[in-house]
Amino acid sequence: MISPGISLIIPAYNAARYLGEAIDSALNQTVRPQQIIVVDDCSSDDSVAVARSYGDAVTVIQQANTGTAGARNRGLADANQPLIAFLDADDRFALTKLERQLRALSDHPDAMLCVCRVCDFLSPDLPASATRISNVAPQFRPGQAGTWLARREVFEKVGTFSSSRDLQYAEGSELYSRIEAANLSVVRIEDVLVERRLHATNKTTNAKSHMDGIMALMKRRLELRRRSA
Repeated sequence: MISPGISLIIPAYNAARYLGEAIDSALNQTVRPQQIIVVDDCSSDDSVAVARSYGDAVTVIQQANTGTAGARNRGLADANQPLIAFLDADDRFALTKLERQLRALSDHPDAMLCVCRVCDFLSPDLPASATRISNVAPQFRPGQAGTWLARREVFEKVGTFSSSRDLQYAEGSELYSRIEAANLSVVRIEDVLVERRLHATNKTTNAKSHMDGIMALMKRRLELRRRSA
């Protein structure tokens, strides 16, 4: 398959333990991204060294800490391909993830975004006392940016990820709500093409902050509905 070109953006913050596995899952794709950007969000571990060990295969950007949304937005600013994908530094792609999504967008030229199913897997370092429970059942989580393959025009039409502090646990869902409000066509793939690692430092293991983010997201959605009414 001839790819029109994919930029893959990987935000990383103290992710050295898992980052190599994430990058490997991108480089091993049956359709490889033409550009892989790792945006290091002021890590204090060896994340930068891990990313740089891949040489010219990975572009490394270092910045002051702005959070996941800011790191993704920085990657978007430097992306040079017409299609955009995201991968969290502690997750991994199935082998055919980008190929399947690329084909889906090719088969649906009006679609601006393709999403796939995701499932969780437990990292061995997750403590037994953790309250977060793995959901191994395949799910559509359109707010999880790692499940996306988007045309660049999506971000030109609805904007980029919100860096608002109250949305730091729901920035992907908030952006997807804008995509829905703009009535952009989305195509879905039923298969699991992303595996999300659950470990001791996942953002969503902080239950209170996660719920605060969900409440902020609900308020944003209500505002969007009022504006479109």
